[in-house]
Amino acid sequence: MVINKHTRVSEVIKANADSIAAIAELAKPLRKLKNPLLRRVMAPRVTLAEAAAIGGCSVADFKRVLEPLGFIFTEDEAVESHPAADNQRSRPAWLLEAGDDRMVYFDVRDIIESGGDPLKEILQRYGALPPGDVLCVVNSFIPYPLINLLEKKGAQSFVETVENQLHYTWFSKGAGHGEVDRTPVADHVTMHDADSFDRVVGRYAESQVRRIDVRHLPMPLPMQTILEALPELGEGDALYVQHKRIPLHLLEALEDQPYAIHIHEVGEGDVRMLIAGGAKAAKKNG
Repeated sequence: MVINKHTRVSEVIKANADSIAAIAELAKPLRKLKNPLLRRVMAPRVTLAEAAAIGGCSVADFKRVLEPLGFIFTEDEAVESHPAADNQRSRPAWLLEAGDDRMVYFDVRDIIESGGDPLKEILQRYGALPPGDVLCVVNSFIPYPLINLLEKKGAQSFVETVENQLHYTWFSKGAGHGEVDRTPVADHVTMHDADSFDRVVGRYAESQVRRIDVRHLPMPLPMQTILEALPELGEGDALYVQHKRIPLHLLEALEDQPYAIHIHEVGEGDVRMLIAGGAKAAKKNG
């Protein structure tokens, strides 16, 4: 397969599954590709150049580990160039044509560093955009679940990786697109009061329940920790999570996965979740 730095990671993996291990060994942040759920969220939206920026390595490193697997890099694309020039050249038409007066910038880094969650405000700002205007979310990591969430609601998106911990994610609002500042209703999620949540948990033996507490973790580690734990569940097991908030990004990421999610919001900063290891088994227990 002929590839270049603009090739999506998902295309490389589809052509040769051995590329997962090869890429994962390049840098610790890229080891997330070994997790099926994280790979499903990440790989379709990241080019090799963007993955290199995330991992703090170079496209030449990708060339070195992928060529032995049969991939062929086009010669001109295997040479490093200035990131800003790459981003400008590869911007989609809708972003190139949008004037400064039609762009809204929202830097969420301070909110995240202080332990907050900017999701609600991002959705409110996006919902307030006139059709055709663009929201740019400035962040220290690429917000894959947010991209997934807004694309499902009709947005077009584009990511610019300026440097390892500086990413611009652009969202264009299409004509006729409505407000998005509400939680989507999903069949795989059930909200509980204290008694009904305890009944669901009580149907599992203690040996079937793995417990994790992600309340102390900075974003995006809570979601990553949960997604890394889920594939380790045995048949009939469940994951018990203590969280600071209802994780909308996670619910979106698991929407088409075989998990049923039970949630009890105890109080401010205290949310309990039980994620059952199979939708049919979990609904039977519910």
